[in-house]
Amino acid sequence: MRAPGFLTARIRGFRIVNLLALTILLVIALGSYALKTLAGTQDAGGIGVEDQILQEQKRIRMLQAEISTLGGPQRVADLSRQYLNLAPVDARHDVTEDALPALAAQLRTQPSAPAGKPGSPPRAPTLIERMAVTPSTPPAAQATPQ
Repeated sequence: MRAPGFLTARIRGFRIVNLLALTILLVIALGSYALKTLAGTQDAGGIGVEDQILQEQKRIRMLQAEISTLGGPQRVADLSRQYLNLAPVDARHDVTEDALPALAAQLRTQPSAPAGKPGSPPRAPTLIERMAVTPSTPPAAQATPQ
């Protein structure tokens, strides 16, 4: 049995099969080099992204620490005293239900607050001022016996 003619043909002393094999080998080698280089650049880009993620996580931790410092209860209380003239509620301001009628009577006897600035709209009456206007006892009990 004889081999086909293209397997035994020669060009300048080289068989065509050997030249085809060498060409395929070069294509595979150059292709794998190109893929390896491409994968290396993509991996380097991934490392850059990982560095960015680490930096952002550090920044998040720093901002959370700053929030906990700035929003602490003691700092908020100090700022409210300093800028808003607010203070914690004093215990003597606590009133029981039984003391409410006496407090309402006391507030009825006090003069009302002065009106606002001239030209400003009148302010709505507060709940305590409305309580002073409405009677504290039902109308049937206010009627005088004859």
